[in-house]
Amino acid sequence: MRTGTAIQSTAPSETGFVSLPDFLIEYANREDPYKYEWNNGVVEQKPRTMNRNQFLIFQNLFFVFMKTGAFAAKGMLMCEVDMFLPFVLRTRRADIAYLSGEQMQASRDGKATVCAFVIEVVSKNDQANEVEEKKVEYFENGVQVLWVVYPTLKKVDVYRSIKDVTVCLNEDVCSAAPVLPDFEITVAGLFA
Repeated sequence: MRTGTAIQSTAPSETGFVSLPDFLIEYANREDPYKYEWNNGVVEQKPRTMNRNQFLIFQNLFFVFMKTGAFAAKGMLMCEVDMFLPFVLRTRRADIAYLSGEQMQASRDGKATVCAFVIEVVSKNDQANEVEEKKVEYFENGVQVLWVVYPTLKKVDVYRSIKDVTVCLNEDVCSAAPVLPDFEITVAGLFA
């Protein structure tokens, strides 16, 4: 299913589709109110959805992340991470994702990478079908742990596969194990 607005590259093919290299050149570093994802040749334009409340969530996560071995090994927890998902021929821009030190270097070298730990923060602009679609795509392409955060409900669903989910509320601990065994936070701490 394709959603969003198709946008032409400065160098589209004769069919109007944009190649992945053209997409990366044209859209990966744009600074405008939109985020762009590549879906098998079609560029999808969506509003950026990280707001002040979501940045507070990120800040709380980052303070915990700074105490992990992954941070000491030059890994990074980042917002708006572009990932190429090879088995579905598309990119996704994850709200928050962990990149290992090796993946950080690969990114600087222009190589595509799939993050093992991803966090999606559900906003009023997100549709249930799209969130479900992302979950399937992430696990089909190598994501090992996915948190789906619902700020309005103060709830986190922690997935280790599409069928293995733990619902976390209040003082329940959300863990990124096995990807980051020393990264965990309570739901209350996430929204503090």
